[in-house]
Amino acid sequence: MKSFPNIKDIIAAKNWKFLVKNTLPVNIADTYSFSEAMHIIDHLIEASVDEMIEDGFTADLMRDYSVNLMKILRAKYPHDWKKDWKNEAFLGIVCALVFREEEAFVHIQNAYGQLEDAPQSLILAYISAGRGPDHFLTKERIAELSHKVIGKGVTYESALRMAALARDEQDKDKADYWDEKAEEAERRGIHTPIIIPNVIKDVYHIEEGYAYEK
Repeated sequence: MKSFPNIKDIIAAKNWKFLVKNTLPVNIADTYSFSEAMHIIDHLIEASVDEMIEDGFTADLMRDYSVNLMKILRAKYPHDWKKDWKNEAFLGIVCALVFREEEAFVHIQNAYGQLEDAPQSLILAYISAGRGPDHFLTKERIAELSHKVIGKGVTYESALRMAALARDEQDKDKADYWDEKAEEAERRGIHTPIIIPNVIKDVYHIEEGYAYEK
């Protein structure tokens, strides 16, 4: 009879499918440090992108596993977690990937509330989480936040937000204007920085033309 693989052997082999189907997130938290566990989450999310086309169910399982592991780490390592607002925001963003909308909004709102002057990336994430099916943010609040976004600079993402706002307000001329601004920003490679926790910036593979949020 074959013995069950040791969790460290599973990680070393990068057998992410086996990991999420045969172990619990708490096993990772009990075996690895905060930093090590966050790096495992990075691997899982990267693997989930590769799985999306061939096996969407497993891709979602990897992301859901990542969310559950981050929640355990959040409780187990409060000091490490709280010293970087991007941990909370990143948790919310990954929640949204697996349609855990209410949790996504709560975590991103928590991150937003930690900062006196939230960066453009976080405001955009806040709007995205708040304008979902359950409409956690009012139309008036979304409009206010959208103007705050564009006030921090015209990027591909901020211009798209203004175009979406103009369509919500049924203003075709403004929508066309901001669509053109978005296309121009994309051609010039001007993007809003990406929210990645500091603890995994050493391994995260960022796309050309993008930058990390500070």
